[in-house]
This record gives sequence, structure tokens and C-alpha cells, in this order.
Amino acid sequence: MKGDESGRSFSWVRWAFFTLLIGGLMVPAGIGLAAAVSRGGDDDLWARWGSAGEAFGAINSLLSALALAALVITYLTQSRDLHVQRLALENAEKALRRTADVGVRGLHMELMNMALGDPALADVLPSHGGESERTRRQHIYSNLLLQNVWLQYTIGIDSEDEMVSNIRHLFASPKIREYWSATAMTRKNILVSGTHEQSLARVADTVFNEYQSVLACSENTLSRDRAERPPKITKRGGLSGPPQVSLD
Repeated sequence: MKGDESGRSFSWVRWAFFTLLIGGLMVPAGIGLAAAVSRGGDDDLWARWGSAGEAFGAINSLLSALALAALVITYLTQSRDLHVQRLALENAEKALRRTADVGVRGLHMELMNMALGDPALADVLPSHGGESERTRRQHIYSNLLLQNVWLQYTIGIDSEDEMVSNIRHLFASPKIREYWSATAMTRKNILVSGTHEQSLARVADTVFNEYQSVLACSENTLSRDRAERPPKITKRGGLSGPPQVSLD
């Protein structure tokens, strides 16, 4: 593809060069011929040369138009080539950033794995307050699961829809939702606005809030059903429930 583009560009440049060269040679030649004829000749000769000059002027105008067209085509071709090169540079820059992101995320997962396997290293990690050893290890493992989902999306294995679906699957676990809720303040303090990391965290926040809304609706519905449930009738004809205390 790049070879074809370069070949076409060279072809247009070559034609433009030849057109300008021919035009540049014909104009001085016409001037020299006119100077040679002007040294002598009668009226008939000048009339004939005048007709030839008019024809030459038309040819010169045509060549000028062709030269201008060649310049325009060359400019458009070069602009297109520059656009293609700019896109190639942008794609290369994105690929480098994606590679760097994958490397950093992989290093993070390796460090978390080390903390998961060695309690002494896990003690180095900042705690979120009141964590037991069991809870801390669960939080580390939850972090690794989410990082794995984001890593698959970053390197292009999963699409954005698949990434969101995987996060929804993980957040079905109460332990992962507990981890996400416990680390909310940490994310707020360390994530920089507009970064790729923050955009991924916002996706997880959206899924987390969806689960919280569904759970809240379920709890409200259950509480309302319990409150509206009619009292049961006992065999003796009385209402079930605690005994009524009389103040008489």
C-alpha cells in the first residue's frame, strides 16, 4: 500500500517537472525567434508571423494551464501522502502507549501476586481501615481479577462490550462489590482526570451503581411486602404475633 502511494506520488511529480520544463523551454525559444525575425521582413511576412504568434499564444496558454493543473495535482498528492503519514504516526503512538499500559498493568499484577503469596509483603500495602487478614487477601484477589479484565481489553483480546460484561459478572460477587466500595476514596485520591485508568474505573463504577440500585429496590420491595402481609389467624381464632398488653 505504501509502495503504491509512493509510486503514484513520484509519477505526478515527474509529469509536473516535464510540463514545467517544456513550458520553460518554449517561452525563451519563442522570444528568441521573435527577436531574430524582427531584424527584417516586409508587411506580409509580419502578418504571417503575427498569425503564427497568435497560435503560439494559444499553445502557451494551454501549456500554462497544464502546468497549473500539474502543480495542483502534485499539491493534492503530497497532502494526501502527508495525511497518510500522519495517521501512521498516530497509530504507532497509540500502539506504543498501549504496549506501555500493558507493561505497567502486568507489573502491577505481579506485585499484587507477590503480596498475595507473602503476608509480610501484604503488610506493606496501604490498608483501608479495620481490615482483617482474610479481608485484605480477598481485596488483593479482587484487584487482580479486575486488572485481568482490563488487561484483556487493553491488549485487544476483548471488546468494550465484552469488558463491561466481564465486569458485570465479577460484580455479581458481594466480596468484589465490598472491595470496590472500600477502595472508592483511594481511587478518588490517586486517579487523574481524563486518563485511561479513570475511564476504566468509571465503567466499573457504573456497573457497581447498577447493582446497588437493584439491591436497594429488592430490599425495599421485600420490606414493603413484609409490612403489607396480613396477620395469620391461629387455630383458636386469634391473631398471630406477640401478646397484647392491656393497660387496664
